[in-house]
Amino acid sequence: MIPVIIGYAILENYTRNLPLSPKAKSAFYKKHQNNIEILILGASQNRDAINPEFLSQKALNLAYPDQDYYVSSKLLEQIGPTLTSLKTVIVPISYGHFETAPNQKETWKNSMYRHYFGATISEKFTYFKDNFLYISFPNYYSTKINSHRNGKNTVDCNEYGYNRDVSTSAFYKLKYDSLSIAKSPVPITPLQENPAFIPENIERLEAILNYCSQQNYKVILLETPTTVLFKQQRIPEVLHRKDSILSLIKSKYTIQHIDLDTNNDYSIKDRRDNNHLSTQGAKKFTKRLNKIIE
Repeated sequence: MIPVIIGYAILENYTRNLPLSPKAKSAFYKKHQNNIEILILGASQNRDAINPEFLSQKALNLAYPDQDYYVSSKLLEQIGPTLTSLKTVIVPISYGHFETAPNQKETWKNSMYRHYFGATISEKFTYFKDNFLYISFPNYYSTKINSHRNGKNTVDCNEYGYNRDVSTSAFYKLKYDSLSIAKSPVPITPLQENPAFIPENIERLEAILNYCSQQNYKVILLETPTTVLFKQQRIPEVLHRKDSILSLIKSKYTIQHIDLDTNNDYSIKDRRDNNHLSTQGAKKFTKRLNKIIE
């Protein structure tokens, strides 16, 4: 077993030293913990659309791909109290949030957040999976290790942990050719109606809103830009239920709803794909958002 243990120790050490976005965000968090005024939660849409570099107030962007209201609520409850200057919390309310399957309560992300931010988002503790990065998701980190060793690293973070690299994005790979993009499939979530997921997702969103109310944090429910192609793929019933939930939330809580999905002046190069903004688009989007916040 000794060679096996040594092998995993080497992999774990290599993983912890990879130039990953969460590592950069952790460094920013530890350095500016007492000055951060904005906390950004949610999934990849918020991660890609909001570059804190262009906000007047210091902001920590903890949005991550496929991240639901459950994980966001856990992060807010544990990291929020450590941000002594926190004033504003940005939460997504996209087309598919309420009818997408909630995150598993035992997720590999737990080890990531435990290591970088000291936060626990799993309801059940597993020693090896939760205390070590590599073991928590070997396939994911093996890919990152191989890319780094082969000089194909796709991470170019600024001090806020925003990844400026777009080389893996769908539109970049299609060379921003509008005809090729129009012919390509449009990934959209959910692919079908899932009203059974709504109660749990609403419960977790309300947990976020209630916590913010108790702490006197201002809340922004944010909708980020999507393409016309994306909008055409939406299921009308899902969209209707989402809008109905939004109306109910707005009548029940003191929040600000900012819908920036109605802007059609983003170019192809402003986007990573039909549902995510590129570095160029994020600069434009974040500056707009900053004016509203100010």
